Amino acid sequence: MQQMIGTYDGFLVFLSYAISVLASYTALDMGGRVKAAQGRIRLIWLSGGALAMGLGIWSMHFVGMLAYRMPMEVHYDVALVLLSMIFAVIASYIALGAVGGRHFGWRNWIVGGLFMAFGIVGMHYTGMTAMKMNAVIQYSPLYLVLSVVIALIASMVAMWLTFHFRDDIGRSRIYYKIGSGFVMGAAISGMHYTGMEAARFISLDHMHWMNNELSVETSLIAYVIVMMTLLLLGIALVTSFVDKRLAYHAAKLHESEQHFQSLFDYNTDAVFSIDLEGRFIAANPAVEAITGYSAEETVGRSLSGISELWNTDELGWRVAESIKGIPQKFEMTIKHKQGQAIDLSVTCVPIVVNREVTGLFGICQDITEKKQAERRINDLAYRDDLTGMPNRRYLLETLNVLTEAEEETEMALLVIDIDRFKLINDSIGQKQGDRLLRQLSDRLYHAAGEEKVIARIGSDEFAVLLCGIAGGESEAAVEALRLHERLQRPFTLGAHKVYLSLTIGYSVQPVSANGEMLLKHADSALFYSKKQGRNRVQAYSSEMDEASEQKLALENGLRLALERDEFEVHYQPQVNMQGRVIGAEALVRWRHPEQGLVSPGLFIPVAEESGLIHRIGECVLRMACQQNKLWQEAGFPPMPVSVNLSNKQFEQPHLIESIREALQESGLEPKYLDLEITESMMAADANNAETTLRRLKQIGVQVSMDDFGTGYSSLSYLNRFPIDKLKIDQSFVRDIAYGSSGASIVATIVAMAHHLGLQVIAEGVETQEQIDFLRDKKCDLVQGYYYSRPLPPDEFERFLKNMDRSAETA
Repeated sequence: MQQMIGTYDGFLVFLSYAISVLASYTALDMGGRVKAAQGRIRLIWLSGGALAMGLGIWSMHFVGMLAYRMPMEVHYDVALVLLSMIFAVIASYIALGAVGGRHFGWRNWIVGGLFMAFGIVGMHYTGMTAMKMNAVIQYSPLYLVLSVVIALIASMVAMWLTFHFRDDIGRSRIYYKIGSGFVMGAAISGMHYTGMEAARFISLDHMHWMNNELSVETSLIAYVIVMMTLLLLGIALVTSFVDKRLAYHAAKLHESEQHFQSLFDYNTDAVFSIDLEGRFIAANPAVEAITGYSAEETVGRSLSGISELWNTDELGWRVAESIKGIPQKFEMTIKHKQGQAIDLSVTCVPIVVNREVTGLFGICQDITEKKQAERRINDLAYRDDLTGMPNRRYLLETLNVLTEAEEETEMALLVIDIDRFKLINDSIGQKQGDRLLRQLSDRLYHAAGEEKVIARIGSDEFAVLLCGIAGGESEAAVEALRLHERLQRPFTLGAHKVYLSLTIGYSVQPVSANGEMLLKHADSALFYSKKQGRNRVQAYSSEMDEASEQKLALENGLRLALERDEFEVHYQPQVNMQGRVIGAEALVRWRHPEQGLVSPGLFIPVAEESGLIHRIGECVLRMACQQNKLWQEAGFPPMPVSVNLSNKQFEQPHLIESIREALQESGLEPKYLDLEITESMMAADANNAETTLRRLKQIGVQVSMDDFGTGYSSLSYLNRFPIDKLKIDQSFVRDIAYGSSGASIVATIVAMAHHLGLQVIAEGVETQEQIDFLRDKKCDLVQGYYYSRPLPPDEFERFLKNMDRSAETA
């Protein structure tokens, strides 16, 4: 016996290595497919991967065997060849199953590596046993062990690479996977050829030498096996690649579906879908959160079947438009399961599949709180807080809507004013005053009727709009008189009854007229009525416009006069019974650039109504203080100058500061400023009036009560308030000479004032008889045309000088 030395076919050796590389790459690629698949698909991929991998390893071994040429005839035992193939496939199946799971640990790695190594070794040496020839095989223990070690290492590396690259789809990892395939192929081939090196072929004595030409048949078999293996592995790779792309797109589709489902399930807005028959096919959890109805109570039901839940008339029409492909956005109100109304903002969009509408999506946002806030804002804008009635803005907008209507019909507007409400409110207190207003609004509402528009347009003003009156002005007059009578009935506040005096002005005109003009006309009628004596009903007439226009022109003129310094102060002397001038009253005059001097009786009421009296009063105060100081600096004897305060001036919060500023700017001592107030100022709010007067006295100014006896004369005022002087109204002084009751009133006032320690000034003194009477009654001072009319500053200076000379001569 002798050892047979074979030779290798280099090209077949290369092909065997190529097969091992391709098989390794296929194994790496399929590792990811096994892991990603589930159920039967996973079993198919595992079986296919094991078959491709096992077949590739077996083909590499068998081609490598065929590449080894020996000088003898070699046959193969088919059963053992198939058995070696089965070893490779089963080992690959177990190994891929071990490392192809979702979790990979060292146990999976060891199990997979061991079975893979067992399969490779078993496959190789079973294949060697399948060789039938006139020789026996002896193995070198060293190379045998080395081949097993190489198989084990190659298998462990192969399993690790299979796991490491199974999830990756990136372009750079493809190159890593190819490189790993070359490494694994080299390791598997190395194991095979190391195992071949371990084999020693010992010929038998009866061996039969073969001719080298027989190798052609062996090469042909090898090429066929190579081609078939490459074809199978190629199919496996293409299948894996296609499946991987499909799996990638499926994963993206699943991810997109999850995104959509998350948007659907976790949306805080209610989302639902409806098919073409109007049936709900899906509803997210927010539907229940917003409406109180679960998905089970809505899904599968048609719009007509949930009429008790939703406003189906509105929703049905919108759904029909959406199904036509027209998106809809609208607001609607539904009924919550608990019974309360819910406001929703709804968006309906068509579901288009293959350019056909298959249904629609609806998105509902709960805007109940928003709507409630809008209603609250609307109430704040169009409702009166105290009475809950519509306000002036609501009335004007209603008038504008009516005037823009196509139908022409007549309407009337009544404006109702509570006479002297401020006095009533101050007397009974604000809380009771509010109760009174609420009672008045309730009575007006029931008296006028629900069909009429009733509004509170001012603190003490109400309006009633009469639409479609057939009788014109006569019908409006009847309604105004009826309301006037109903509202004058007493109101009950606790144990007390309160009677109100009301003035009503109204205007009648067609709806086509301007709404603001209608209100203006009614206001003009009201203003005219109050000037005529209050507590009456007055219709509007065009003549009132002229008065209103004159008043407006006068008001504009006053504003320009303040800017142009057109106001002057004239001074009327106050003379004692010895004929000496010991004071003066400052009286404002308006010197108009075109009209000359304008009567105070004409512009003072307009100034008070417009609020300009504040600025005019401050102007007069500063001018009087400055002029008095100039007279003192010119050497005239110091004397107080009286300045009238209007009701609105006296009520303003910064009155004290204005007086202080005027005194400081002029440098005048406070004792030379005398402020004249009226009884009505004290009667309006006695407590505040007392507080203001005491603050004025703290400054050091003097205070006089003007027109005493004509208003709310009360001895308690004189005893309570810090007054320095009383001024007797000229209406009493005028009657002195005729022996009427005026003389007794004057005598009584003088005596009473002296008893209280007050000085007395008589106004409107024009005759010697009046002077004699007042001197006899010991009146302190007189003021009137008997001595002088109100004079400009320069003329007043000359008057002072003349009076001084007359007093010296006397």
